[in-house]
Amino acid sequence: MRTEAVDPGGVRVLHKTLDILETIKSTESGYKLADLARKVALPKATVYRILTTLEGRGYLDRASDGSYRVGKKLFDMKRTVPIEQMVQRVAQPCMERLVTSCKETVNLGILDAGEVVVINTVESPQAVRMSSKIGNRRHLHSTALGKVLLAGLNDKEVQRLLRLKGTPKLTEQTLDSRLGVMAEVQKVRQQGWALDNQENEIDGRCIAAAIVGPDERVVAALSVSGPVFRMDMARARTLVSELRGVCGEISHAVRG
Repeated sequence: MRTEAVDPGGVRVLHKTLDILETIKSTESGYKLADLARKVALPKATVYRILTTLEGRGYLDRASDGSYRVGKKLFDMKRTVPIEQMVQRVAQPCMERLVTSCKETVNLGILDAGEVVVINTVESPQAVRMSSKIGNRRHLHSTALGKVLLAGLNDKEVQRLLRLKGTPKLTEQTLDSRLGVMAEVQKVRQQGWALDNQENEIDGRCIAAAIVGPDERVVAALSVSGPVFRMDMARARTLVSELRGVCGEISHAVRG
């Protein structure tokens, strides 16, 4: 019986790749290229090619400071249930409780192909309300959900998505410049929540906060939205604490 020869070059590359992944996974702060090359005792050019491939396939993420961290795809591979399904299941009773409390519509959204996708919604019981449907796609720059999801990315990825999808002006209030959106994203990072002040549609106001997964990255966003005549800025701000508390509860349950 003939035995196929094993390609030693392919095996070596695999060993190098696994060494790099295991080294990066060993720290939460990540590794920059030069430090990683020294750690695994490989040429920078070799490490760079492997890192670029892993980043392109979603197994690594690169932060704004150039350091590499384990990506969402690796965490998803070890789960029997995708993170989005897990978040949706955990969030449902929390969303219902939040709607009962604030009497406004609550939406759960994730980032997909440069847009916000609503994966769950619990509508306000009031006759006049902000309505939404599961599967709706929305812009990142003009929605509170989208701003939160952008804030969870590094600046380079934010810029890439804004170039890819643009920043169309949907209302007079919409931030339609990349510089303006970047400043807003920085504000969201600092304060821990986002505001859509009639930027996506006239007469609608919305606040949102992040849900964080097992890898300490933003995996989803939760929002409360209502008509402006009922949800003025003062009321929107009073709801922030409750919203962030619910997001923290969901994050804790998802991280297990």
